[in-house]
Amino acid sequence: MLHYLYAALVWGAGDVLAVWGLSRLKRGRGRSAGMAGLVAANAVVAVLFVLEIGMALFFAQSDGFNLTMSSRNWFARHWQPVNSLGYRDVEPRPRAAGEKLVLVVGDSFAAGHGIDRAEDRFGDVLARDLGAGWRVAHASRIGWDTVDEEQALRAYPATPDVAVLAYFVNDIYRAAEKSKFPLPFAVRFPQSAAAKYLVDHFALANFVYWRLARIGNLDDAARGFWDRLRAAYADPVVFAAHAAELDGMVDWCRERGVRLIALVIPSLSDVSGSAAMTARVAAYFKDRGVQVVDMTPVLDGRDPADMVVNGVDTHANVRINAEMAGLLRQAILSPPASAD
Repeated sequence: MLHYLYAALVWGAGDVLAVWGLSRLKRGRGRSAGMAGLVAANAVVAVLFVLEIGMALFFAQSDGFNLTMSSRNWFARHWQPVNSLGYRDVEPRPRAAGEKLVLVVGDSFAAGHGIDRAEDRFGDVLARDLGAGWRVAHASRIGWDTVDEEQALRAYPATPDVAVLAYFVNDIYRAAEKSKFPLPFAVRFPQSAAAKYLVDHFALANFVYWRLARIGNLDDAARGFWDRLRAAYADPVVFAAHAAELDGMVDWCRERGVRLIALVIPSLSDVSGSAAMTARVAAYFKDRGVQVVDMTPVLDGRDPADMVVNGVDTHANVRINAEMAGLLRQAILSPPASAD
């Protein structure tokens, strides 16, 4: 709130200076017009100030890049519960007699980025769909890739009966970096000190800046990133490195008798454009005898607006989470694939 005090002081000082300047003018049309202009300017500033306070206090909207103040508001309001392991989930508990445990491992899609209520994520919906005798837990965190997910699976305090890997196509990121195949995504932040101050501390300026940035810089950066990502999947060296990462998870599950199911999620803003990537990773899992739920053919041809959280967050919405839960339930309750 200190920044609002500064703004109010600047506003007040500006008014004092304006009134002083107008008082030095001779009475007449010029002075009257100046006073009318000052009143109009104050009305505009007052409206902007009210709008600013309203946005800062009440506007909460998730952002796929988590760059905006409204996204931070969303996380403060909705990212709960968070357990002692740092996951958006209830506390782990000992397994009840005869209870089967499903562990959902993944990144922001599994954690429920953009989903207001944790119980609307596919993992929580799956738990309700499976019913008595089943429990679904989460080991998922925003920004994770395959290496992080394998480590989380190994470190979880209970060995699950079923592990669901929520695979998104940027999971190849670390393998690409290690293979000297960088996947840059350059975001242009405010350059001047004044612009940075306004964007960092005022909700209205923050909203306007990042909306305009999406029209230019962010859209261009995203197109370049996705073109480069498709090339990474087509590169034999990069994919071999990524397959080695996935092998670690597949082998760990197999050695412990954990049934692994891969939920393969395409880019919801361009399902057909990511189809070659999801096809390659789905083929890898099938070659390893891993059961695959590939959402690409299910979602191809749909309007992205009907699948994503909102216009600035392309994570799966509640409806798509429910669909994924239904397909996972069918996969879990069907006979497991034979091991290779």
